[in-house]
Amino acid sequence: MAKVTDYKNWLSGVDLENHENVYQLYNSVSNFEGSGIFYTSKEITNTGNIYHVKAEGSEDTLLLENDENRFEFLDFLSSEYTDAEDKDIEKWYKLKEEIGRVD
Repeated sequence: MAKVTDYKNWLSGVDLENHENVYQLYNSVSNFEGSGIFYTSKEITNTGNIYHVKAEGSEDTLLLENDENRFEFLDFLSSEYTDAEDKDIEKWYKLKEEIGRVD
């Protein structure tokens, strides 16, 4: 089990094929908790916070080494994996859920 800091590389090995998984990853990293197939923990150090992100099916753990990295990751996730206006993943997810109910 490797610990990696390159989130773009880590994301290539994670199942983000559906909007549910994208939202669950965003939710997990935002709230430092388990959500779907993802689990994020927060480690408090003398120099700041480190975030450990795990995904079922992936042996590697993503390390976000500080709050700035965590916000960069969330921004990248919303811009590359959603078509959310203003990078509002909550609103995007609710819309996807409503569309799913109509179909």
